[in-house]
Amino acid sequence: MKNPVPDKKYWRSLGELGETAEFRRWLESEFPAAMPELSSSSRRSFLRLMGASMALAGLTACRWPKETILPFARRPDGRVPGVPERYATVIDVAGAACGLLVTSYDGRPIKVEGNPRHPISRGATDALAQAAVLELYDPDRSTRLVRREGGQQVHPSWSDFDAFAAGAFAELRSRGGRGLHVLSGANSSPSFQRMAAEFRRSFPQARWHEYEALSRDNERQGVRMAFGQPLRAHLRLERAAVIACFDADPIHDHPAALAYARDFADSRRRVDESDPSRLYAVESAYSLTGAVADRRLAVRPAEVGRILVALAGELAGKGLFPAGAGLAAADLDPRLTAFAAALAEDLAAHAPEVVVTVGPRQPAAIHALAHLINDALGALGRTVTLTADPDDQRPSHFEAIAELAAAIDAGAVETLLIIGGNPAYDAPVELGLAEKLGQVDQTLRLGLYEDETSEVCTWHLPMAHFLETWGDARAWDGTVSVAQPLIEPLYGGRSAIELLSLLTTGTLSRGHAIVRRTLEALLGGTGFEKAWRRSVHDGVVEGSALPELKVRPAKSAIDALRPDLAALAGSTTGEGGIEVVFTRGATFDGRYANNAWLQELPDPLTKLTWDNALLLGPSTAEALGAEHGEMVALEVEGRRLEVPVFVAPGQARGTGALALGYGRRKAGRVGDGVGVDANILRSAARAGWLEAVRVTPLGRSYPLSCTQDHFAIDQLGRDETSRRVGELVREADLTEYREQPDFVHHRVHEMEPMSMWKEWEYDGHKWGMAIDLNTCIGCSACVVACQAENNTPVVGKQRVGEGREMHWLRIDRYYKGEPDEAGIAFQPVACHHCEDAPCESVCPVAATVHDSEGLNVMVYNRCVGTRYCSNNCPYKVRHFNYFNYHKNLTELEALVHNPEVTVRSRG
Repeated sequence: MKNPVPDKKYWRSLGELGETAEFRRWLESEFPAAMPELSSSSRRSFLRLMGASMALAGLTACRWPKETILPFARRPDGRVPGVPERYATVIDVAGAACGLLVTSYDGRPIKVEGNPRHPISRGATDALAQAAVLELYDPDRSTRLVRREGGQQVHPSWSDFDAFAAGAFAELRSRGGRGLHVLSGANSSPSFQRMAAEFRRSFPQARWHEYEALSRDNERQGVRMAFGQPLRAHLRLERAAVIACFDADPIHDHPAALAYARDFADSRRRVDESDPSRLYAVESAYSLTGAVADRRLAVRPAEVGRILVALAGELAGKGLFPAGAGLAAADLDPRLTAFAAALAEDLAAHAPEVVVTVGPRQPAAIHALAHLINDALGALGRTVTLTADPDDQRPSHFEAIAELAAAIDAGAVETLLIIGGNPAYDAPVELGLAEKLGQVDQTLRLGLYEDETSEVCTWHLPMAHFLETWGDARAWDGTVSVAQPLIEPLYGGRSAIELLSLLTTGTLSRGHAIVRRTLEALLGGTGFEKAWRRSVHDGVVEGSALPELKVRPAKSAIDALRPDLAALAGSTTGEGGIEVVFTRGATFDGRYANNAWLQELPDPLTKLTWDNALLLGPSTAEALGAEHGEMVALEVEGRRLEVPVFVAPGQARGTGALALGYGRRKAGRVGDGVGVDANILRSAARAGWLEAVRVTPLGRSYPLSCTQDHFAIDQLGRDETSRRVGELVREADLTEYREQPDFVHHRVHEMEPMSMWKEWEYDGHKWGMAIDLNTCIGCSACVVACQAENNTPVVGKQRVGEGREMHWLRIDRYYKGEPDEAGIAFQPVACHHCEDAPCESVCPVAATVHDSEGLNVMVYNRCVGTRYCSNNCPYKVRHFNYFNYHKNLTELEALVHNPEVTVRSRG
């Protein structure tokens, strides 16, 4: 049988491709260098790092509508100690909800999963949701009220604040709220929206501002430009034959990403009855969507829109789009013109089962053009549907924050209420908002942490975690879910809706009563109690999704867009500089910076941990004279930032990428000082990317802890033929699959020698897990889920740099092709439970054994640390605990651990 992939070569990194000394070091080192036991000083540093996953205080039983918790000695009927229970709830991140199921042991939430009944999660979660439990138990969360006045800082009680608020807000109410401003993050909660409306009625002259650093307002404005009204677009990727993404990452960076990822996977499974979908990606920096694309084009961010305009011109030539909208082919590089022509051919051949979508960095006019193309191809109502925008009146986020800054400058802000967010850290740099907040007489901040914003406010109020309080949230499709508390507020925090009720009426209403009243209005009074209990139990309010609207673009839309589209032809990079795009980091916009699980999670594409860096393609880095790991200075419009370089294959020439959410000063003991703050360069007008950025190498190095070359021992000493056969990655195109669907199975066993061991025989169940590599998008949510469930410790940046990361599951990322145009292949590597596991046959004390269902079972108290198992593991999934990460924990601190998994001190 011929090898179906004779000419394909996969490589982990540029170090492997060039066989550098550093990569050889990883190959030749069987184990990380021996290290002495932790000293008392380093142990204290480690415990400080691990505080978020160890220091648990005030844990009690699950909270019901009654505000006090019953001692477990008086156990509620039906509760059995030690038996886990699962509760439906919901998480809201930047105004988009995802339904969850949370496992609780004796009133102690320990594990988050997706709610299969929720239209977005469908039983899945992302890494942010998986790490929510660690945030819940973070000892760096706000534990007290703070009041700053006259240079002094005191810690009043909630009753002290209630007395202050009663007088201050009664006076504001008497004058209609003049001088009162509110700044909040995006919030999808119907109860929050209702309380905000009541707040405005009580304070009619007050001003409300909403701001998100990672805003999708260009997308929102683009829909309005295309259809003449505020709408929300929804993709139906499972119906699509051709998907074209222009600087868009719908399967990872979108409010409905979990649903879109599932739909995309469904579209890829059509390999027997019909053709699977084809995915095109046009982008500057690698995204997960670009990584799994069938054809990816790396271009400058300013060229993305020009290619879409050229696509419109190609479709116009086929009679599928109004003439005159596209740029002439001569305006584009021939490579880009060829791409636009090929994409137009594919879209035309498969209309209306097509999708054209644009990401939030691109201008509103480009979004509008995509909607017009979808309409012209017949995709509206088929693969792209529209609903009303639930929040159609607010100004854009950057307009809102600029209005607040201007009002402060004008002396019009006497009292400012800040609900969530962290504007002192992530507001547009030109506003200088951190300094302006100090000019306001009274600033009240409700937040999870005493962070950069809280330190410049008069009052800091601890916020309750979403797992501690009643609430509700609306998903991208409009579906409403109820958030129920899994535990009493550990630090006495209040929710946003509870605070608004106090300030609006002078009387504190509890979250349970507020949410019930909201749902009663939504569900109606008849049979409400039954509907309420069903909604809380299921995690979704039946029938609450927004109805689909039958809307066509305005006839004048294309004419209105032509000036904006024509202006794209003059877009240039600027002499002597590069374009730098801002991307979402592992900690989102920085709000999860103190979460050690997210900080240590290798980036799905770069495999970088505990840092952000300027990503440069190999040719761009060479042209700039910048080396991997070298510090460079970025300068634009008088602003300067020093940042390390990460040479990343696949990055568009003449561009760089820099993740947001790092460089925090007041994140907590885990997140302080991790990475660099990219907000220093970012402005409201340049929120998506920067042009003409000057890059100056500084000649000094910076240590980057990257896992991409770790565990590379399986390729040591092989020639090219055997090396190719022995690689973990195996790919075939659709034709090869249909001709030889079992090529991987045959090819593997063709090379295997005869086994000297008796095959295992199973009388009953046989354990097994399959991963569909055709649909894996490499998001790494499974890595955090595995860490949460298996009590896997965090080791920190230094230990990761030494190759000591402890994740039981990893997603290897391989490159293929030429470095500047490299493609990507993902290969999950789990704890394999091999059928003929070599670790079992070499262990001198039989610590690892095969059980009756095919699992490699580890008997921890037998292990003596020979590491023969790791030496014999072909996948390098065996790890050794060099240090006792769980030593000296009290019983209370150990409650973070999953009780169903043994906690191993060493081994």
